[in-house]
Amino acid sequence: MKLAPQTLYHLYNRGNNKQDIFFQERNYDFFKQKAFQELGSQVDILAYCLMPNHFHFLISTKVTLDGTKLSDSLRTLLSSYTRAIQKQERITGSLFQQNSKFKELVSNEYASTCFHYIHQNPLRAGLAVKLEDWPHQSFKEYWENRPGICNVALGKQLMTIPTETKQFYSESYKQIPDQIILNLF
Repeated sequence: MKLAPQTLYHLYNRGNNKQDIFFQERNYDFFKQKAFQELGSQVDILAYCLMPNHFHFLISTKVTLDGTKLSDSLRTLLSSYTRAIQKQERITGSLFQQNSKFKELVSNEYASTCFHYIHQNPLRAGLAVKLEDWPHQSFKEYWENRPGICNVALGKQLMTIPTETKQFYSESYKQIPDQIILNLF
């Protein structure tokens, strides 16, 4: 897929054979920082959620996007993370599925739905009772204005995300119909 500049995408991948990709708490932070470091020259990260066996990013490609450089950066992220996990866990073989997926988010409403879907992942998987309980996502960067890897100002500018805290919290919990979720992939 040829990516366009100044466009919103849902970027995701999962463990090969649906296996875990994060084995220790420190792995989540390492991956998150590595993603910011590797992808940051080509995209702004607007939202993310790291789950035990997969990850989601909502990204906005920069006006200066170089698709080849982004592909190389993503490959570097996944291969260097894989090598670190192989060493840590004393394993061999592929950690991730072969191809990461990019789904273009064609409207503001679509992007906003994807944003909330990404944050609701831990609830859907039964890993958290409240959105703020899952530490490996960007929800608190928006809700509590915590510093992190997301360009929160750009996210609020590009998507229909309430700026008022209570309204944002309420919107974040709205159920997303399964039929709409299928369109995010």
